[in-house]
Amino acid sequence: MQQKKIFKPIRIALLILLPLVFAAVCAMALYDLQIVNGAAYLEKSQNTIVTREPIEASRGIILDRYGRTLVSNRITYRVVISRSELVAGGRPNEDLLTLIDCADKLGLTYEENLPVSMTPPFTYTEPASETIEKRLKDYIEHFDLDEDISAPKLIEYMRRHYSIPEDFTPEQARLAAGLRWELELRSLFSIPEYVFSDDASIELISMIGENNLSGVNVTMGSARVYHTEYAPHILGYIGLMSPEDYEIYKSEGYPMDATIGKAGVERTFESILHGTDGVMTITRDSSGNITSIVKDREPVPGDNIVLTLDIQLQQAAEDALSSTIAQINANRLEEFKEKGTPYTEVSAGAVVAIEVGTGDVLASATYPSYDPAKFKDYEYYQSLLADPRLPLFNRALQGTYSPGSTFKIVTAVAGLDEHVISTGEKILDETYFDKYDDYKPKCWIAPGSHGEINVTEAITVSCNYFFYTVGTRLGIDKLAPYGKAFGLGQATGIELPESRGTLATREYKEEFENMDWFPGDTLQASMGQSYNLFTPLQLASYCATIASGGTRYATHILDSVKSNDGTVTLRDVEPEVLSTVDISDEYLRAIKDGMLGVSREGTAKDVFGSYYMDVCSKTGTVQLGKDVENNAVFIAFAPYDNPEIAVAIVVEDGGAGSAVTRIARTIFDYYFNAEEAGDRISAEGSLIR
Repeated sequence: MQQKKIFKPIRIALLILLPLVFAAVCAMALYDLQIVNGAAYLEKSQNTIVTREPIEASRGIILDRYGRTLVSNRITYRVVISRSELVAGGRPNEDLLTLIDCADKLGLTYEENLPVSMTPPFTYTEPASETIEKRLKDYIEHFDLDEDISAPKLIEYMRRHYSIPEDFTPEQARLAAGLRWELELRSLFSIPEYVFSDDASIELISMIGENNLSGVNVTMGSARVYHTEYAPHILGYIGLMSPEDYEIYKSEGYPMDATIGKAGVERTFESILHGTDGVMTITRDSSGNITSIVKDREPVPGDNIVLTLDIQLQQAAEDALSSTIAQINANRLEEFKEKGTPYTEVSAGAVVAIEVGTGDVLASATYPSYDPAKFKDYEYYQSLLADPRLPLFNRALQGTYSPGSTFKIVTAVAGLDEHVISTGEKILDETYFDKYDDYKPKCWIAPGSHGEINVTEAITVSCNYFFYTVGTRLGIDKLAPYGKAFGLGQATGIELPESRGTLATREYKEEFENMDWFPGDTLQASMGQSYNLFTPLQLASYCATIASGGTRYATHILDSVKSNDGTVTLRDVEPEVLSTVDISDEYLRAIKDGMLGVSREGTAKDVFGSYYMDVCSKTGTVQLGKDVENNAVFIAFAPYDNPEIAVAIVVEDGGAGSAVTRIARTIFDYYFNAEEAGDRISAEGSLIR
């Protein structure tokens, strides 16, 4: 009882004393914060810069159908300049000049687009783009300068406006003004941050640190690594988004300085490859030194894309295309030296190979080509833009060409199916088709004749007279639907941008030419001329449709989508039937036998006459006009029984279709011999399919 009386006052004293002690500690802390070190803490808080910056997500990788890596990533370092930090450092122009000097010593280039010459007397230069030209006009208008201000006056204004030291030489002033202009634009017009170097070397980073340059910061990023120089028109490339791109992607949360796919697979599957950027909060002191980094959200890497391409088959196709073009040119040059006859140099072509029964694009080659790994080289990119051969143009998917005699298969199928001819009927080639008084086209063999031939023989010898007759019996309104069913002049279903081309029809001429359709138009259309213009991809799909017995599958370049670590298949692309052409077994056999005849004894016999495998093919020699070299067209599939692969080739100014047949043989050689069909192993030794 006595103990309780003693402890009670102690507990009361503690309850009173503890709050007093706590209050005293808080008071001392506040006294230190506000009175003793108040000024120092105030200055520190005022000079602390807190920013929220994105953490770039790792972009998904791109693989071929057998798991060979085509495009991946590597870590890079970016040198970016903060305008506010640069100016706060007190020596903005000097620091910029030092930065430029560091880059020059290492032989590095940097992006600076002020369209003014680098040395006096200053003159305006050609802007790198319409965007740069507009930005210069906006800059002049914003600062209320004379819209016709001369380049020397503009540099003089910039020297005053940016307080560029008087002891700077004119060249130094121009260098500093160029970077100040880049930074000013981003401040005035909400343009993404200025990146001085997108892939800085360790040497440059070290020199930046040694010189303690204000506002010059180094951040981590990633760059694409191209593991192949082939298939650039399919793979595409990446780059910083333009204002037009931002309007498209801003709703998806992309920052204005995001890197996106600009062409090809990189662009088409941007949403799959891009991933989701993370966010971090960075605190810097007044000197720009980072004092704290807090990750608010981790980045989510993009998923991986598996393409239908076989990159080794792609290489075989591209190499065969370029070497064939080189050989044609060499032969023409030799003939010129011997005979003095003028000649046209071949400069472009395309090849597409498709898997029969699936629509998988196994190879898609365009000549001339380019190296996407060099796209960051400004001069290289400008040279591509200036090249009259248009190396950036994807001829395989977007170039449109007259199919020539390769279209005769459509006419043959239509004639048989509409019962205007039979497989056994023979038509006498009378050389000149004189059914119409005002138009009498001739067979290519004129003044000779093919004699009496049936549809199989007509395909083998490519008899114009025979197909004039069939086309006339059909009429365009019965012929055109078969071309459409074969997918000619139609979208093929591929995920990349493609041209639909043009199928010759009565409606097309009436709508776009405002003219009636005449019987002579039908004669030309039945031969693949008239308004018929198709892409190499469409021709390959058409050839594959013949091989499959009339089933047209959607073409596609996407095989599957996998998780970033490659362990989970998120999506598989299944074959899709777009249309069918009803070809009976009898008619199909007649057609295939005719195409087999082309390979064994016709215009492709020099290459396939003694080939170990039966190949069905059709050549086309497309006349473009008097004194203009013909285009060479060729389609083929193999083998005759149970076809697996279909190929289409177009070489501009290539001469005859027979001149390009060896390209198809090279593709077949690789496809059937490089690895055992159906059990191909990737370069790493893992079975992908």
